[in-house]
Amino acid sequence: LKCSARVAIRLAAALLCSPFLEQNISMKAVAGIVALMLVVVQGASEFEACKSQATFDVRMCKSHMCTDCTLAWCMESCQKLQEEHSSCRCMDWPEARKSYSGEGMKGAGKYGDVGDFSK
Repeated sequence: LKCSARVAIRLAAALLCSPFLEQNISMKAVAGIVALMLVVVQGASEFEACKSQATFDVRMCKSHMCTDCTLAWCMESCQKLQEEHSSCRCMDWPEARKSYSGEGMKGAGKYGDVGDFSK
């Protein structure tokens, strides 16, 4: 089983075996909760690490430069880093975000495309 499926099974077992479970809760309700948990787990896609994931994590995912800095130099450097590791992405990025410049980029709209010179 995948790790996330094992977690869902453990949560379901904990729910069913909980001493705090009220006696009047129906089995249909418990089955519904378990089914919902499994659907959520199956709907979440599995993260695939790239060949240079460890390096990418340090330089991109955990660095101030690529997570919090909004200076133009930081964003340009992180975009270049993403080009060097084109198949990599950070584990904590939303599924829709496939690259550094994708949805959720920290400094989007802060430089280059705003102000008097953008027109």
